[in-house]
Amino acid sequence: MKQIKYFYLIILAAMTISCQKALDTSPTDFIDPNAFYKTPEQLQSALNGVYNALGTIEVYGNNYLYMFNTNTDESYGKTVELTPSYQYDAADAKNEQFWKGLYTGIQRANLLLSKVDNVDMNQTAKNVIKGQALFLRGFQYFMLVSNYGDVPLILTPTASVTEVNIARTPMKAVYTQITKDMIDAESLLQTQTATALGMGGKVTRTAVQGMLARVYLYMAGFPLNDTEKYKDALFWADKVVHPTGNAPEHALNPDYRDIFLKYAKEQYDVKESMWELEFWGNNTGGVNFGNTYTGRFCGITCNDANKGFSSGSVNATRKLYNSYQLNPLSTVSPNKASFDWRRDWNCANYTWGSGATAVKTNVTNTWLMNAGKWRREYELVEPKDKNYTSQNFAFLRYSDVLLMLAEAENEVNGPANAYQYVNMVRKRAYGILYGNVVKHIAVTKGGTGYTSVPTVTITGGGGSGATAEATISAGVVTGIIITSPGTLTTAGPYYTTVPTVTITGGGGSGATATATISQSTDADLSTLEISSKTALLDAIKEERSRELCFEGLRRNDLIRWGKFVEDMKAFLTYANANAGTATNITTAATKVSSRNIFMPIPIHDIQLNNLLVQNPGY
Repeated sequence: MKQIKYFYLIILAAMTISCQKALDTSPTDFIDPNAFYKTPEQLQSALNGVYNALGTIEVYGNNYLYMFNTNTDESYGKTVELTPSYQYDAADAKNEQFWKGLYTGIQRANLLLSKVDNVDMNQTAKNVIKGQALFLRGFQYFMLVSNYGDVPLILTPTASVTEVNIARTPMKAVYTQITKDMIDAESLLQTQTATALGMGGKVTRTAVQGMLARVYLYMAGFPLNDTEKYKDALFWADKVVHPTGNAPEHALNPDYRDIFLKYAKEQYDVKESMWELEFWGNNTGGVNFGNTYTGRFCGITCNDANKGFSSGSVNATRKLYNSYQLNPLSTVSPNKASFDWRRDWNCANYTWGSGATAVKTNVTNTWLMNAGKWRREYELVEPKDKNYTSQNFAFLRYSDVLLMLAEAENEVNGPANAYQYVNMVRKRAYGILYGNVVKHIAVTKGGTGYTSVPTVTITGGGGSGATAEATISAGVVTGIIITSPGTLTTAGPYYTTVPTVTITGGGGSGATATATISQSTDADLSTLEISSKTALLDAIKEERSRELCFEGLRRNDLIRWGKFVEDMKAFLTYANANAGTATNITTAATKVSSRNIFMPIPIHDIQLNNLLVQNPGY
């Protein structure tokens, strides 16, 4: 995707001895590494291979996000294919692929790190390559340790296919190495501004700082429960938000929806999207690297290839939908409008129908709304491939860092200073980060004689960009639906006074309506929600779901908060009481038990490695 195309020069699987060989005796051809790592260009190609390992179908291209992280309290797999979630065993093929995919990336990083200092090149450029490789190794071990617990810690290139007996290293020691790699990387890398990349696909210093905050939050939580690490999480998150002596590198995009539109439109927003996994192309005519999660499985149901095929296999839960604040004055039926613009983007209230030609079809059942973050109708790459999309996936967004900062600050110092960061995320969600918008439009007179939907025009008030649509029944205007609250950009303009609403056309007359604009405090947490450390943590937990749903974080968030099984059973009770006519909602939650804190060590590796011990329950 975008500039990354020229980076994808070689497939390192054919050049390096995969780290899975430490646990797999099948020999593989390879190019002698001593004959390759000689030039800056070769180092860059090798580094691209480390990045590439994360984007494969086995890892973030599909398996990890789709197969292992879909079924939580915020989303569920609507198809039979996903029902084995939490029922998988040590022989599960996709689990084995995920494990091996991460170790493949680690082996590539180890080999690069063993050679990088031998290349004669500009030291600053060398540091950037070395820093990225160190971080990526640490990140892939972070993925392993947070999903499997104790894992073999391998820090040098695997030299022989006979080196198969490697014991699992305790979690604490693995985390120690992860933080060392990342801290070393942070000192070698540059800021986004300094590198002038203009793209989010390569790791920069602030991305490392933000990821370190995540790592330390995991260490502070279950199962390590090293609560002193909240201080470290606070330190690193604060470095992103309040850098010493410099202006912040990052800021929230004023329009939540625009974050995901940019992924579809081949655009970068490095202020918000701090580190992205690159995908590009349409799998025809040259080098391509697509994924099957963003838009294809996790997208809006569509059978029209021109619009963008999606099986719509991931649905939002009613629990997620209902977590967004309603507009109590809304007359929309059956689902009232929300003040929170994230709801109707994340929980898609339409599909493109089941026919070969897309027909927009409304969805009102809040159990049947597709996860709507990645919408293929906005993709620019043509022709669109049926199974692979070019939309990037964000490993780390600035809103996540703000919520992590709030959580760490709350744990260390209480809510007094912490809640402001949650409010920033919420203000963006309500469209009021930089000013006020049209909040509600009430029909004051319904008029008579309307045979078609009239036009609603919003003018004045100092702002612009607000749009709305009317609803009619029996010739009367019954409601006004706001389709855009205003121009959601840094500069606006935003509304300072109430605008005028005019209703024209539709064959009728006499309908009138009045607008209400927002206030700067509308999105703020309530006094009760910031009254104690416990209350604010509960609010942060819910805000993370509203903001970061479907981004592969919820399962591990629930685990680190120490109530994964309890929370999933509570969701099971909720779903059974509110399931309606949807299917497969409770299939995964029914099977959750304490064994699902960790995934199983692949049986293939246990059979080869005499020192590996299986996780409990498998």
